Parts: sequence; structure tokens; C-alpha cells
Amino acid sequence: MAANQSPQLGYNHNIPHRGRLYHVQTEDSGIQKAHIFTHVFYDGTIISTNKVDYRDRLESENLDAVIVAAMQDSHKSMIRQLRSGSFDERIIKYIGAHPEASNKPEVAAPVVQEKAPAKRPDRRPPPEPREVVPQGPPLAAGEPGPTLDPTLGHVVFTAPEAQAQVAASAAGQGPPRPSRGPSRVGRRPIGGIGGQGVTAGTPIAQRRDVIVGKFASEHQHKLDDEILALLAED
Repeated sequence: MAANQSPQLGYNHNIPHRGRLYHVQTEDSGIQKAHIFTHVFYDGTIISTNKVDYRDRLESENLDAVIVAAMQDSHKSMIRQLRSGSFDERIIKYIGAHPEASNKPEVAAPVVQEKAPAKRPDRRPPPEPREVVPQGPPLAAGEPGPTLDPTLGHVVFTAPEAQAQVAASAAGQGPPRPSRGPSRVGRRPIGGIGGQGVTAGTPIAQRRDVIVGKFASEHQHKLDDEILALLAED
């Protein structure tokens, strides 16, 4: 174990409590002194301090992990004590009464407004009856009804160009239709970041569309999530 090993990076969080914002700070003194301090501040005034000595754990196999765990335990313990009211008597004595009665925000009861009964829309009066205009001879049982041949008068069917196209298609002489067969379908490579594709079966380490990363201070992000969950418990 190196005697000049650098202290672990500390933690700093601003924690709300009953209408004020308190600062919780944890720092490592290094293995030469082998202790951890956690302070709770308000506007420069120290509300409480916790000291953890780890001199008896200096021979641990993974000393860095031991120190980080001790720092996080002390940090979270002080936050829990602050939020639970363990320091309230001292806060009132040195700073003053709390602006709020508790950490839970008061939620006003929703105002329920009575809805007026929906007015039924007025119905329109029925239309006046009118005589039915006859459209053709009456239908007789067993006889087909009147039909209309569209080629007799519709401009689409009577146009000379349309009739010529129909006749040419029937004789097999019409213009060829464009085709989107397999020769026109391009193959799309498996996409990769940067626009360069990779073929199937490429090792994962060589694929540009897969990025593997890791936070440099992973335990800091984990602690932040734990503190947010701790605040949500109240």
C-alpha cells in the first residue's frame, strides 16, 4: 500500500429540509490520517459533523472500495438524520424556526365544480313532404331493370386516344410498362454510425453502430440516484 496514496474525491449535495436548503459535504483525509468527515452546513454554519475512522481497515485488499463505501454510508446517514429531524433542535437554536412545518408540500384539495346538466339540442322540424318525380318506366317482376352502357356517352371512353390505347393493348402492341423487378432493388448494408455499413457476421468490437461506454466516476452517479430515492421516501 502506497503511503502517498491520494485521498478519495468527496461528495457534495444540497438537501432541502423544511423550507431551507442545507449543504452536506463528505471528504476523505487520506490514509495518513485515515478518517472521513461529513458536515451539514447552512449558510456557512456547521449544523452537525460526523467522523469515521478507518485506520483499522488500512490492510484491506481493496482499500479504495472500502473508503468509498464508508464515505457513502456516512454521507447518506447524515442526509437521513437531517431529513428525519434529528438536527431540528440545533437548527432552531442557532438559525431559527423552520419556514415550513414539514418536508411534505401541502397540496390543496382540488375544487370540484358542479357541472350544469347538458342541454339537449333542439331537433330540426321534419321536412315538408314532396312529390316523387318518376325516373323511368316502373320495374316489372321477372324482368331486368334498365342498364347504362358507359361507352355511349362518357368522355373517358369515347375519346379517340382512349379507344386507340385499348385496341393496341388488346392486340399486344401497347407501350411496355416500367418494372420494379429485382434488378432495380438495391441492397442496403447493415447501418453503422458515420454512414459506413458493415456486413453480417462482423465482430461486435468492429461495429461502428455499437458504442460501449462507462462513466469515469460510476459510484458518484449511483450515489446521486440513491439520494434521490432517499428524498422520495419521505
